[in-house]
Amino acid sequence: MMKKILIPTDFSLNSYQTVDYITSLFKKVNCEFYFLNTYRYENSGLSAIEMLQADDEWFDKPKEESLKKLGKLVTRYTLKSNNDKHSFHAISEHRDIVDGVKENVDTIGVDVVVLTGNGTAQLSSTTESILERVRSCPVLIVPPHATACKGITLTIASDFQHKINTSEIERFIKALENTNTQIGILVLKEQNNLSDKAVSNLEILLECLKQLSSKSIALEFLNPAYRLKDYASNHNDEIMCVVDNKPDLFRRIGIVKSKVISTLKKLNSNTVLTVHQ
Repeated sequence: MMKKILIPTDFSLNSYQTVDYITSLFKKVNCEFYFLNTYRYENSGLSAIEMLQADDEWFDKPKEESLKKLGKLVTRYTLKSNNDKHSFHAISEHRDIVDGVKENVDTIGVDVVVLTGNGTAQLSSTTESILERVRSCPVLIVPPHATACKGITLTIASDFQHKINTSEIERFIKALENTNTQIGILVLKEQNNLSDKAVSNLEILLECLKQLSSKSIALEFLNPAYRLKDYASNHNDEIMCVVDNKPDLFRRIGIVKSKVISTLKKLNSNTVLTVHQ
């Protein structure tokens, strides 16, 4: 089945590196890549009357610039990939980037959204907003200079206090079914300190993963959880998978942020897959 991957882009060097990474990661997979660029009109200092009097060129220029750069991007990767499994498409829209991502995910039926990380311990406000609002598919965050090695390791990190909905994990693993993928589980607790509920949730995930992979599932326990940063820095070639729990009332009305945000800040040097409950 053809996989649909949405990649928001601002045409920066880092965003090009993200495309290099994701096309390499999915090189054996039938994929449609959608490059999304959104633009705004620069109206700083303009009055309402001046806005109304603005000529067609003022309105057309941002769109033309967006389409021109998207055209070059599609041409570049169509020629560069030389891969008959891949096709590339351009989406240019006058709107907020977060709204653009959310609507296109639903309209196109996107399997994975791919964001360009900044490689620092602080997430951009755009990345945080997309993680908060786009919850119908996995979100992959790629740091600068990430490389897709020959063997892919997806490590699922959780304390297993909640049962993990495996649908998005399953979707991502199936997208990589033609590649050499190893699956691991990183339990953010000491083995002898797991509650009965956590043990049950872990066993359910293990059983599901065994049905998705013929390879053995690596299992590791890590405590205290703050050592996650040390683990991640020593496993830069792994894709770390974190679970974003269903938002409660306080998060939905914006009083608190997702706990996964603080976790992602510890994984700034890793490629991270965020899946949703």
